[in-house]
Amino acid sequence: MPEAAFKLQLRPTTLDDAEIVADLESLRDPTEPRDPVLLRHWWQMGDELEKSMRRVAVYDGAAVAYVGASHELWKPDEKRFGTVRPVVRSDVWSGARYTKVLKVGEDWLRAEGAATAVAHVRQDFKQDIAVLDHLGYVEDRQMRMSELDLVGRRAHILGTAEESRRKMREQGVSLHPISEDPDPDKFRKLYEMMIESERDIPTTIPWHTLTFDEWRRFWFDNPAIREDRFWIARDGDAIVGTSGLDCPVVRGIPWTAYTGTSRSVRGRGIARALKYESMAQAIQVGYTRVRTNNDADNPPILRINNEMGYELVSPVIELHRRLD
Repeated sequence: MPEAAFKLQLRPTTLDDAEIVADLESLRDPTEPRDPVLLRHWWQMGDELEKSMRRVAVYDGAAVAYVGASHELWKPDEKRFGTVRPVVRSDVWSGARYTKVLKVGEDWLRAEGAATAVAHVRQDFKQDIAVLDHLGYVEDRQMRMSELDLVGRRAHILGTAEESRRKMREQGVSLHPISEDPDPDKFRKLYEMMIESERDIPTTIPWHTLTFDEWRRFWFDNPAIREDRFWIARDGDAIVGTSGLDCPVVRGIPWTAYTGTSRSVRGRGIARALKYESMAQAIQVGYTRVRTNNDADNPPILRINNEMGYELVSPVIELHRRLD
């Protein structure tokens, strides 16, 4: 353990630092270990699609503090939000150190021209939230991080998945992984459906719409995304829904990466059927639990989660602070 008086020395990260930063983040919740391969991918995507900054402090070969900050490539008339993510290891944590690390990210955002800093913090990380509150961060939204016990809910999930398949067949809707779809235009159709769907996700921060090439790299160059675990729904020639798993490469637990449908088919149970198919597949490949993160103002998906048996792990609070 570092001595109480040691000073944090933050330096720029390299992509190779993803491993020690993943170790640091894993200490915060051992039930949700971070995958270093996936973290490295997100860093690469951030560097390609946004403007980003990362700093790490290392002691005796291990990361003891980290801060990342990033922002979209703003349009001239757009509200300028930037995100900041400070982490300090528990054995060296103090309010002063957490503030120091946070301010490195804030100062970078301010220099970039951001008007509002945004932090996402689990509600049960009470020390961090207390410092953010003291510094003037105010809650704007909440997410619900929930977990599904695939062992205890196995019979319900498999039984309901079979029932949902029958209902979809009656409607003329087919469900299958995108890897099994022969349409040469399937990715373009999936892109158009997902872009339409994500525009209806509640948010305060403006969405940046990816180009097709950016979107395909973001999703399908992701080492945690497998085409044989990315489910789609077809209604005739159209792709009208999707639900996919984000699966760990080195360590961790799977997450639902995305679930959504076209506006024209909502109310027909397609999102529900897709999510049950995805969870049934997770059971078949041997996973015992799955997590998901959903906005608290998204009642349709929360109803599906409640029916499936998801249990709340912790709310994730989105906090904002004006930088000007």
